[in-house]
Amino acid sequence: MNRVTAIIAVVYSMGFGCEEGAQKGATPPRDPSCPVALKVDTPLSGVTEEQETLDYWLARSAAYGPLDEPLLGKDAIARHNLGLATPVDGKPLGQTDLLQPVDAPALAVQVDERLAYLRDQISDGTLVDADGDALTAEEREAFDGAWPLASRTWRRVEENKPLHCGPRVAGLFKAPVDPDFDRNLCSTMRPGELVHLLSQSRGGVVLARTPYALGWVDLDGLSAPLSEDAVIEASANEPLPMTRRAVLTEAFSMLGEPYGWGGRDGGYDCSRFLLELFRRFGVELPRHSARQALAGTFSIDVSGVSDRGDKRLLLEAAARHGATLMQFPGHIMLYLGTTEEGVPMAIHAFSEYLTRCDDGVNETVNRVDRIAVSDLSLGEGSSRGDFLDRVTRITVVGRPPGPGLIADAELRPVAPIAVPQGPCRDSQRHAIFRSPARPNTTQPLRVIATSERNPGIASLAVFGPNGERIDTVEHRLDGPPTSRFVEVETPAPGRYTAVLADGDRVLACHRFGVARRPPPRTPREPSAPAWQTTRSWNRAVENLYAAFIEQLFVEPDGEDATWTNLQEVIGDPSRNLLYDYRSPGEDARLSLRPDCADLPYFLRGYFAWKLGLPFSYRACTRGRKAPPTCEPVAFSNLDPEEAASDVGAFRTFIRRVGGVVHSSSPRTRPDEEYTDFYPVRLWRRALRPGTVFADPYGHVLVVARWKPQGVEDYGVLIGADAQPDGTVGRRRFWRGSFLFTPDTERVGAGFKGWRPVSFDEESLSVVQPTNEELRGAGPQAWSTAQYDGTADEFYAAVEGLINPRPLDPTRMQKSLVDALEESVQRRLNSVDNGEAFMRSQNHSPIDMPRGSALFLTSGPWEDYSTPSRDMRLLISVDAVTLFPRQVATHPARFGVASDAAEATAGQVQQVLDAELDKRTFEYTRSDGSAWQLSLADVVARSEAMEMAYNPNDCVEVRWGAPEGSDEFETCGRRAPADQQARMGTYRNWFSTRQRPE
Repeated sequence: MNRVTAIIAVVYSMGFGCEEGAQKGATPPRDPSCPVALKVDTPLSGVTEEQETLDYWLARSAAYGPLDEPLLGKDAIARHNLGLATPVDGKPLGQTDLLQPVDAPALAVQVDERLAYLRDQISDGTLVDADGDALTAEEREAFDGAWPLASRTWRRVEENKPLHCGPRVAGLFKAPVDPDFDRNLCSTMRPGELVHLLSQSRGGVVLARTPYALGWVDLDGLSAPLSEDAVIEASANEPLPMTRRAVLTEAFSMLGEPYGWGGRDGGYDCSRFLLELFRRFGVELPRHSARQALAGTFSIDVSGVSDRGDKRLLLEAAARHGATLMQFPGHIMLYLGTTEEGVPMAIHAFSEYLTRCDDGVNETVNRVDRIAVSDLSLGEGSSRGDFLDRVTRITVVGRPPGPGLIADAELRPVAPIAVPQGPCRDSQRHAIFRSPARPNTTQPLRVIATSERNPGIASLAVFGPNGERIDTVEHRLDGPPTSRFVEVETPAPGRYTAVLADGDRVLACHRFGVARRPPPRTPREPSAPAWQTTRSWNRAVENLYAAFIEQLFVEPDGEDATWTNLQEVIGDPSRNLLYDYRSPGEDARLSLRPDCADLPYFLRGYFAWKLGLPFSYRACTRGRKAPPTCEPVAFSNLDPEEAASDVGAFRTFIRRVGGVVHSSSPRTRPDEEYTDFYPVRLWRRALRPGTVFADPYGHVLVVARWKPQGVEDYGVLIGADAQPDGTVGRRRFWRGSFLFTPDTERVGAGFKGWRPVSFDEESLSVVQPTNEELRGAGPQAWSTAQYDGTADEFYAAVEGLINPRPLDPTRMQKSLVDALEESVQRRLNSVDNGEAFMRSQNHSPIDMPRGSALFLTSGPWEDYSTPSRDMRLLISVDAVTLFPRQVATHPARFGVASDAAEATAGQVQQVLDAELDKRTFEYTRSDGSAWQLSLADVVARSEAMEMAYNPNDCVEVRWGAPEGSDEFETCGRRAPADQQARMGTYRNWFSTRQRPE
């Protein structure tokens, strides 16, 4: 069954998305106190009289945003409607413009599918007539044959008028017959509405369409044919401004209106209620709930969310973006919000709900049959379940989703985009770039759009020399900033236009040409600068740098990606947005192999070289006895390089950079002026890809990606780092990998931005902005906010950015175990590398540094020992094992009620124990045999791991094998006695998790 047929099945088997039909059939004997059906009055169970008033919900809704601020402006609504008119699976999602030409083939397919579905339902006895009898052969013939387009005219509806699902005036019902639920009543047209007649009469009915539905009508109660001008005039109603106050006011103006399946007798079914509500604001929703749920600004599939608390949190997050709908198969509702007690409620048109009788078997059908306010727990304990549990999709009509919802949000279709006829320009906030710098037919063309803020519903369209839009796949990056790119594998020569837009809302436009051949290479002057500065750093270029970094390290979720060196990443054209940007073949001639301190410099320097941007770096002290400081005078790309080619000049330059910078270069104190980096605010837009993180002990990472928080999983902040052997990998943000201290007396750890250098033409030098100048530098302004609180507050603040919605503590515990497992796997690689080196040296002992140089030195000890990694691993173990107590101490962070904190913490501890036991890995012992350990073993051996970093020890010692155990008996060597003695004196650093300065 394809998606169209599936939607037809939902619409015609479940009606209009409304509670329907009492349960029929044989049931056990009933107690008199348990009636089969019961008419209920309002307020309904769980609703007070006050909660049925508009004023109550206006006061409650103010928490979601200003009541009188537009949720969608007039122009935005027009784009919304145009977007919904874009076909989805061959059919527009929204309403139909009755003046537009009919797509005859598409309409024929739609009619054929409709009739085929109804024929099947009639043939198998699912649908019967009003007497419960099967249709006669003559009656079934009405559903056969084609309905060719003919006699197309418009008419006005003069009285409530049924629009039938099939070519039959009489009803169709499910057995046993309930006359309130006619399955042949697709909708009821109301006085003043327009209907477009599409065929000649056959059997007394005509194929017709309204803006919101397709079906069959007879001609009684319709006006004489209308002219096109009369249709235009009838459609020109001025809508109301759409605000929170207005939506609630109009919704409550219909409170108490009678329910009517398919709009029977002028009543409202659930989808007709919302159709009418949003029509008053000019928003053209489709007729049936299955499609209404897809017709918002965005919607989120929550069918996999089983936890009621999670679903409530998602509803609350969605409500901050606009008018929020809740849908499940057979019904759709408008979310009102929560009461003071936190109970979620809705206003909706519905027929009934079930309650379980005291006997635990029978059920009562409670008939509401009106538009009412209800608690979402209605139906709790019944065979259907309550309304909240049944919600499968949340839909918002309003603003686009933010970080807490974007991961799983399905945006409405973009309104059609055309080539701008006037000026074509972009801005610092929204910009379009192309790669290569000089597009030509011999290289693939890549067009990149960046937006400092999320542009909402917009798409990147590329129009070729013939003026037609090129069919491309749009790749979207998570940001911030929000970026997307498209590729044209074999561009034709000529003039191109790239547009970032939603209909007539053009955010950026860029015109460029594609040549037949790449430009000729320009000879390089001897002793010329490493590269010429042809462009300046600005906000748009910084946004492109963030996109470049994010795409470079992108990887499918859940994979712990590693590469042997940076060149492997840079040399991958699918990752590198600037691959061969300057000239064909240039990236294959590079060899980039930085260590952890070099990585941020190599990435920034590479990007600057590609785009002709200024780049500088400074010589700094190591900061062993005093805080690191840097030289006032910086080196830069303007310094001369002896090289025969541009690529050769960059290779020489970047090697020189690697020889000067080190892990203390980013660790200068926050108020230092002569630095390459400066501290930034703790907010999402500042911690963009490309931002540098320096820990207090010498490790450096580059922010690579913000994986958004999803409906069923957690968000992750991912950093890229390099190891002494050149290996490049990714690691997630948590205490065990991003070490931090707010103490700035000796070091400035934390998140740092690059000082955006510029070129001074008079002095022929690069200059850097001061800290004071950077205070107003936009998203990445200079700030010491990350040092104002404790380390716990720092981690809580960043984790709040990563996961804006409270996290399920069980899933969070599993995510911490995931991170611990990643740390163990990384250590496994490092220990294996050390063993391979020791074998190559016939196990000759490596010299062990003294004091704090244990963590920061050079040579084989730096390459193959693991004191820094083991320190981080021990901190990781603490973070994992102490998490259940955090849940007990701070339950609100995890959406847990205070009175359930201890019980929840106990459940989390059980999950932790189970996860540690089942996560296993193998290491190779000294005799070549494999030995399996679990993460539970690693946690249990944390004390032994305080003395396991020395590559002169056998691999069994390095994994904490107890002396005298079967595991330990293959150990063939130990570190020299003097090294073991010194390790004993250094052990307190590891046991207290405090690395020396």
